[in-house]
Amino acid sequence: MLSEIEKTVWNRVMDVVVKPKKNTKRHLSILAFVCLLLAACIWLFLQPSHAQQIKANEIWSAKVEQGVLNLEVSGFGRLKSKKPRLLTAKSQATVDEIILKPGAEVTPESVILRLSDPNITQSVRDAKRAYIDSQNQRIQTDINQKRELLAQQAELARIQADLESAELEANAQSQLVSKGIVSNIDYQRTKLQVRQLTRRLEIETARITQLEALHAANLKIADSNILAQQEALDLVQQQLDSLTVKAGIHGVVQSLSVELGQAVNLGEQLALVGSTTDLYALLNVPQSKMQSIQLAQAVSINTRRGEISGEVIRIDPVINNGNIQVEVALNGALTDNARPELNIEGTIAVGQLENALFIKKPVNVKAFSNSTLFKLTDNGSAIATPIQFGAATDEQIQILAGAQAHEQFILNDMTRWQAHTHIAIVK
Repeated sequence: MLSEIEKTVWNRVMDVVVKPKKNTKRHLSILAFVCLLLAACIWLFLQPSHAQQIKANEIWSAKVEQGVLNLEVSGFGRLKSKKPRLLTAKSQATVDEIILKPGAEVTPESVILRLSDPNITQSVRDAKRAYIDSQNQRIQTDINQKRELLAQQAELARIQADLESAELEANAQSQLVSKGIVSNIDYQRTKLQVRQLTRRLEIETARITQLEALHAANLKIADSNILAQQEALDLVQQQLDSLTVKAGIHGVVQSLSVELGQAVNLGEQLALVGSTTDLYALLNVPQSKMQSIQLAQAVSINTRRGEISGEVIRIDPVINNGNIQVEVALNGALTDNARPELNIEGTIAVGQLENALFIKKPVNVKAFSNSTLFKLTDNGSAIATPIQFGAATDEQIQILAGAQAHEQFILNDMTRWQAHTHIAIVK
């Protein structure tokens, strides 16, 4: 429909045509003016209204590219220690001193906490005393046994001397008895004495052998008692040493579960220490991307001070808050800031598309969907163009149909312009 201005102009033209004046030159001037006015009205009519204009500084755009599209899935997570060491209380105690806090680097001998327990201190004193007593008892036993053995050896020597004397006397009498100088009965009495002393010598010799065996057994029992007391002392000494809580490994203190002055029970968690040399990455990836992720895919871990290469070794099937967890083994050199619980960003290479058309991902556009984008033209306008999209990364998306390489599209959210086919871009 024509506007009121157009109708008025048209009527004037018709009047001029229908009712020609005598002044032809004047009529021609009026006709030319009317034609120009009519052309201006038609041009204004064809231009976009004020509601179909958008400022150039309010949009951002990108060109369609063609080439290799690397399909990637990004996720955020943390570095984890493969062999964390959980430090627990070995007895009931009180936290006396906190030396190192979370984030501190440690060596195996680094002291993190100092605890106190008067009962353990007293137990160590008692165990030391018992150990010393057992050693003293063994010394006393050894002295007594040596004294007893010496007495038996002296008795044996006396019997042996008596036997030798009796044998000499018997030999002398054996030569005199035939001559009648010594009576036969005296000679027989001397021979009996030799036999008796020989028997006593055998008995004393056997007694000394048994006594030595008995002494050895007594010393073995004493040694066993010393060993038992040593073990008891070592046990309470270990409990005392455990009151000084050490890291035990090279790494970093991940967490501290106690406060100064706190009473802790046996087995209660004190601190967690993680290794800084034996790490893996745990990434949270959106559930929508889980179908693209497979084992052994290459991963790049960004620690803000460099990148660490790795590969996917485990995909947790449990969905938590819309995410799945992906475990990544680190096979590249660690960055200088790598430590347990460090916040990281990971990029998983899930595929590659050859000779693909793609563009930076527009707002509110999803993979494998259809949408309308506004294509920029050379005359300062934008034309609504239906586009079919394919696979997408975090920053780019494949174009399956509707666009050509090097064409430029608006990437803003253009929902409020969807009713228009043309939009004027103004400065």
